[in-house]
Amino acid sequence: MAGLYAEMRRRIAAAADDPEGRAAIPGVTLHAVRTPSVPARVLFQPTLYLVVQGAKRLMLGDREITYGGGELVLMGLDLPALVQVTRASEDEPYLSMEIALDRQVLAAVAAEMPSGSRDDAEALTVGPLPAAVLEPALRLLQLMDVPTDARVLADAVKREILYRVLSSPGGASLTQLIQADSLLARIGQVTEWMRDHLEEPVRIDELASRAAMSVTSFHRGFKSVTGTSPGRYHKMLRLHEARRLIVARSDNLVRISAAVGYVSPSQFSRDYKREFGSAPVVDARRFG
Repeated sequence: MAGLYAEMRRRIAAAADDPEGRAAIPGVTLHAVRTPSVPARVLFQPTLYLVVQGAKRLMLGDREITYGGGELVLMGLDLPALVQVTRASEDEPYLSMEIALDRQVLAAVAAEMPSGSRDDAEALTVGPLPAAVLEPALRLLQLMDVPTDARVLADAVKREILYRVLSSPGGASLTQLIQADSLLARIGQVTEWMRDHLEEPVRIDELASRAAMSVTSFHRGFKSVTGTSPGRYHKMLRLHEARRLIVARSDNLVRISAAVGYVSPSQFSRDYKREFGSAPVVDARRFG
C-alpha cells in the first residue's frame, strides 16, 4: 500500500506540472498544489477524486467537509461550493486524481453488479481510498507513458475503477445516481434541468413535479442532497456559468447576464460580486 501511494504521488506531481500531461487522458485531470490557497468559489462537476496527499476544506451550504490524503471523494451532482487547499507545500504538495463521472458508463457497470443500497445518499461523500481502487488508478497513470496504450486501454481501466468504487462501502452514492426512484437520482434530474434552463425562472412546485415529489418533501430532500435551497442553487449555477463565459470572453456583459437568465444587469452585477468578490466588469478586464 505504501509503495502504491509513493508511486501515485511521484507520477501525479510530475505529470501535473506539464500542461499536456495533467490532462493526457480524456476525463482524467491531475492536480498538484504547492501552497495553501484562499477560499474560492467552484462549481464541481460529477466527479471522483482520489486524494493521495495534502488536504482541502469544502463548504457546501452550511456543511463543512475536510478531506485529504488517503481519501476518496465522490461528487454525484453539479455542486457549487467554497473550497480551500489547507495543507500543501513545495515538499509535500496537495495531490489528487480527478475522474469525470459518465452516467451511461456508470449505469452499464452497475447493471452487471448485484443491486446496491437503497438508503438515501448525499451528493457528496468522503471515505477511505481502498487499495482495490489505488491499483487500477496507478495503472491509469502508467498508461500516460505510452499514448497509444492510453488511447486503447484507458476507458477499460476507468471502468474498472468505477467497478471498484461501486463495490466499496463508499459506493452507495454512485449506485443511487442510476436508481431512478432514489432521492439522489430524482434531485439529479432536477439539477440537470436547472443547468440546461438557466434562462428560465424556477418555480418550486414545477421542480417538485419533475421530481415526482410533494413541494415540502422536495424542498427538504433538495437541501439534504445539495446543502442549499433550490432557488439559491439555481442562482449559483447562473453565476458560475456567467463567470465561465466571462473568462472565455464569449460576449459582452449585458448579453452574458441575459443568457444566464438575468433581466436586470445591475442585479446581475450585485449578485456576481457577492458570489465571487469582484464585479463582472473587473473580471472581464482581468481575463480579457
